[in-house]
Amino acid sequence: MSSNPIAKAIPSSVVDACGQHIGDVIKIETLSGLSGRTVAAVFGTDGSLVVKGPAPAAEVEVMRRFPEQFQQYGIRTPGTLTIVELKSSETWILMEHLPDPLPRNRWGADPEVLAVLGNLHGFPAELIKDIPERYQPRWDNTMTAQAATALSLDGPTTLHLETIADQAGQLFEPDCVISGDPNPLNWRLDPDGLPVLLDLERLTVANPAIDLTIMIPGFPHREDLSAMLRAYPGQNPPTVDEVLMAKAWSVVELAAMSTEKLAVQSVVSQLRSPFLSWIDAL
Repeated sequence: MSSNPIAKAIPSSVVDACGQHIGDVIKIETLSGLSGRTVAAVFGTDGSLVVKGPAPAAEVEVMRRFPEQFQQYGIRTPGTLTIVELKSSETWILMEHLPDPLPRNRWGADPEVLAVLGNLHGFPAELIKDIPERYQPRWDNTMTAQAATALSLDGPTTLHLETIADQAGQLFEPDCVISGDPNPLNWRLDPDGLPVLLDLERLTVANPAIDLTIMIPGFPHREDLSAMLRAYPGQNPPTVDEVLMAKAWSVVELAAMSTEKLAVQSVVSQLRSPFLSWIDAL
């Protein structure tokens, strides 16, 4: 295990904390993601868990304060086992390991996934607004310019995105609690086959269109979104236009992020062609 790069990235005191829950550590496996943080499944003689770190302050606050309230609202998230604070000021989260991914045939407008998101969107927003350093989505000209560079966009397409951005202000109003990144890879199944939402570091308050558009892979048509919104159980569903604008924003944000994160660049390059075909029709 000592030659495993992911094992070397986890402080020894965090590995020791893992051992208190799962016995002697046998194996550590990296889990994929674009956050740039260390996320790994740790296997021991008496079980397994997931470790994440250094965790952002906002996610630590969420995992400390809200597990019981989330459960009361029907929001399934991994159980928090321990939060380890190091002398270096880093914080690591040890949480329940749920190995079963959301099956591909449930990606998109799955009723049980929509139910969890609808419950999250009904969580009291005032409890989230005071979380320190929480993620706050935005769309400004700087972000559009960065995305235009990353996607090699021409002038008319960049101008088209700037026009959409000018119309998208309602996406970022603090209407309700959102996950901020409920993409299909951020869900697991619990032992009963029910969906569990992972990765709460972007939990914030905004328009639910952001969650719904990220939940749907690819670039949906209006008809697909209309069907999804009819099935959405939230009290204040967004409009089709809001979800479409949120999809454009999500690509712009990801592309802008790719200028600083190498892991994101390959994802963005794969999105470029279908995005350009889709955005022309928007």
